[in-house]
Amino acid sequence: MGRYVIAVGGTGSKVLEAIVYAACADAFSTPGEGPLPALDLLSVDVDASCGNTTRLKRAAEAYEEARAALAASPCEHACFHTRLSISRWSMNLSRRAASVRQMAARHALDGLLARTLFTRAEADLEYSEGFRGHPDLGVLFFADLLGALEDMRAQGQPDELNAMVDRMRADLDRGETVQVLLTGSIFGGTGASGIPAVSRYLRRRFAGDTDRFVMGAVLMLPYYRVPPAGVDTEREIAVSSDEFPDKARTALQYYGMEGMVRNGAEDASGIFDAAYLLGLPPEHFVSARLYSTGSQSQENDAHMLEWLAARCAARFFSTGFRGDEAHNMDCYYYQWHTPHFCWDSFDTDAALYRARYGALMKAAAVYVTECYPALRAFLCDGRRSLGRVGYLAAFFRRSYPASARARLGARLDGVYRFFAFYINWMHQVLHTLPPAFRLPAEGEGNGLMDAATLDALHAALASLGSDTPDEAACRQVQRGLERLVLSPVPDRRDMARVVSALGGGARAGGPDEALAAFLDTLLAAVMEDL
Repeated sequence: MGRYVIAVGGTGSKVLEAIVYAACADAFSTPGEGPLPALDLLSVDVDASCGNTTRLKRAAEAYEEARAALAASPCEHACFHTRLSISRWSMNLSRRAASVRQMAARHALDGLLARTLFTRAEADLEYSEGFRGHPDLGVLFFADLLGALEDMRAQGQPDELNAMVDRMRADLDRGETVQVLLTGSIFGGTGASGIPAVSRYLRRRFAGDTDRFVMGAVLMLPYYRVPPAGVDTEREIAVSSDEFPDKARTALQYYGMEGMVRNGAEDASGIFDAAYLLGLPPEHFVSARLYSTGSQSQENDAHMLEWLAARCAARFFSTGFRGDEAHNMDCYYYQWHTPHFCWDSFDTDAALYRARYGALMKAAAVYVTECYPALRAFLCDGRRSLGRVGYLAAFFRRSYPASARARLGARLDGVYRFFAFYINWMHQVLHTLPPAFRLPAEGEGNGLMDAATLDALHAALASLGSDTPDEAACRQVQRGLERLVLSPVPDRRDMARVVSALGGGARAGGPDEALAAFLDTLLAAVMEDL
């Protein structure tokens, strides 16, 4: 079965980053089959240098590096099972009109229409800068782009969406079912214009395969507030939070005109087999700490809604929508049953999420504050005296050829990068919680991680790249490891027990196998039983 995710716009990229960590935690599973073997991801954003998209790509690449480091282990292990392949739709922007004005210049009537519908600032905005929250600009762009895909195919021009469509076609020709999920915001520019355009294109493209072509969407409604624009709005396009609800309402009305969700197997006019709506009321919006309308500076903090969106994605891929399960075609919203954000907010998945996401955070804490510096010094920098450290001697020889040391160093760095992305992501999620979702007794508290220990881990991580590592922060993390993940049952897996478990390992083959066995043992040492 082919499983695809198409993320549209900057918010789509943030959801896709949450999907990376969900894949790592084995949150994508099907009943009776275990974790999904693979997900095929496509990022769609005209803003080629968008910081959210860049961070997503780097996080996905780091995940694959860490997954590859574990792949040599002959033992069964939790987490890191789902292979991710990610590409970005380049859209051949260098060969296309750069703005509405340039696009309309080809025909006099189009130019007149453009001058009537758009202000000078809107008409002159270059597509490569994004649509600045204006979906009306994106509608024209995507209509022109999608209309040219077949000509590009006929001319042999490479295109990432065409390539993904070809993979879908190949899956269908093999008799497999194809599941496609689109995600992004419907209150901005790129997502609000791109999701309906791409989804309708795909529905038409595979109109003859509705029995095995399943398409859903996770649509993000407004959930944050942006700072007031410090520009002259008469001359430059600005984004205003006050417009978000109206834009979302307009987008939903647009979908509703033709039927957003299919009414059944015979419904040819509906778009999605399932739609998941996620948002917050305005009184729970938090102001974005770092917000930019586009380019590299658009690297916004992660938010709990994106984590919930990843869970909706997992639910879509584990649900059937054909035959006896056709009754699952519907529009869904997230039902919240807890007074604050905690593991029980994931209801039926609470135990799995606490065990997997929690174990990943504890493994990250041990690796970052203890193992990575020692492994690097021993295996790559030749500090032989560290060979007396129990968990090093248990897995690794005192010396390896230069090529093996270089490969080990690259893999150690890859695991470190992934854990660094994960720590930063979780830290952002918990620090951007709306006040109403925090623990009432603690202004900065949450029901998932100990705030003080997580802050110390974040500080330790930030200092490791400097000449003066924060040893006090590292010690605080190690002393509080058993308290890091909040649980109704006391966690006895403290730092001493975890390091002791690592010391009980055994050498396994060459250096790649040794590192895989070490990482496998680390995950087992911090993993909560389900």
